[in-house]
Amino acid sequence: MRTTATMNMKGGTAKTVTAINLAAILAHDYALRVLLVDADSQANLTEFVIEDAAAEHIPGGFSDLLYGEKAKVLPTKIRNVSIIAGDLLLMDLDVSSARHGISHPMALREFLKEVEDQFDWCIIDCPPAFSAAAMAALIAADEVVIPMKVDAFGIQGMGRLMGQIQNMRRINPDLEVAGVLPTMTERNPALVEQEDALRGRLAGYQIRMFNNIRRSKLVNESTFSQEPLITSSPKSKTLRDYRIFAKRLIGDYLDGKAEGGEI
Repeated sequence: MRTTATMNMKGGTAKTVTAINLAAILAHDYALRVLLVDADSQANLTEFVIEDAAAEHIPGGFSDLLYGEKAKVLPTKIRNVSIIAGDLLLMDLDVSSARHGISHPMALREFLKEVEDQFDWCIIDCPPAFSAAAMAALIAADEVVIPMKVDAFGIQGMGRLMGQIQNMRRINPDLEVAGVLPTMTERNPALVEQEDALRGRLAGYQIRMFNNIRRSKLVNESTFSQEPLITSSPKSKTLRDYRIFAKRLIGDYLDGKAEGGEI
């Protein structure tokens, strides 16, 4: 099972939208069994994919797992996609909770080993902060995808994010940065200059930049209907962009299979 964390220390980068639509594409287009993990206390991912989900607490969710209790894998509205739910209790678990033994940062990694034969891909939606949940996600992940709104704040935040990822490699030395995914992009000269600046910054880290995910009002509409683009707007330009992105990740997945590596 391949495990991908979507992470950015800045909010408003389409991180959760990326997790939802990547999961739906992997399940629909490639017939993969996908496990979502909602590591964000806002629980937007959980509320999107589960009927009548309440953000307060769902027994067996990610917060319970971090407290050393059993996790429960729940079905979702998306075929072949399951989830470990997020909830508001994750807000109480900062990094110090792991240092003091209150939370268990290895719990997700250990749980995913137990269910690896049941799923082909795991996608972890991380919070926009470095918390105990984010720590557990990076310990469990094979790779990090960084959705980013290309602006000065996003570029400036790259160094801090890369520093946190580098620190987590002390525990998970196999953790890689799959690449930066520019989201909510538009055609204008200023944006082109910003993208060039980002490419230059990424070159210093030897990190690739994925294709642009174009801005569309249909994405906002999909959050109200709580349907991934593959069903709410199957002809949208944003879905086409996400499919190109997914195909690139699938290429990495198949290359790993061909080389005999464990995914």
